Amino acid sequence: MIIVGREQMNNHKLIKSLGPEPLGNEFNTPYLYSKLKGKAAPIKSALLDQRIVSGLGNIYVCESLWRAGINPKRLSGRVSQKKIEVLVPIIRDVLREAISAGGSSLKDHRQTNGDLGYFQHSFAVYGREGKKCNSANCSELVKRIVQSGRSSFYCAKCQK
Repeated sequence: MIIVGREQMNNHKLIKSLGPEPLGNEFNTPYLYSKLKGKAAPIKSALLDQRIVSGLGNIYVCESLWRAGINPKRLSGRVSQKKIEVLVPIIRDVLREAISAGGSSLKDHRQTNGDLGYFQHSFAVYGREGKKCNSANCSELVKRIVQSGRSSFYCAKCQK
């Protein structure tokens, strides 16, 4: 643990290169669009880059991209501003829902009081490889690929 004064926090070597927190005001459509514009990295990898946005984890990126209809393999620089306008509030919604559910307990995550989280019971794609997509009019099976050493789950029909 490092104790840093509030006025020095943003200049601390461990914090100054972090992107904004996704529930904060600095994380918005113009910001994210400007950070992704021209990038050749897949959108999934870019959203996991803590220099772009801090605090987003693998599960929440998978779920957000599914809700936004964005394929995790799509190049960041090719995601339209209109799609980013859809994605930003979805990221916030997914995170708020996860927080309300106490997080996702897959292996060892527990809340501070020792209780398990329950967000994993509402996953649309994460960990559902080979199962039917949760979209109402879709019969495709959820696929799994590995990106940047992390599993990505998605529906090839619903996510373009």
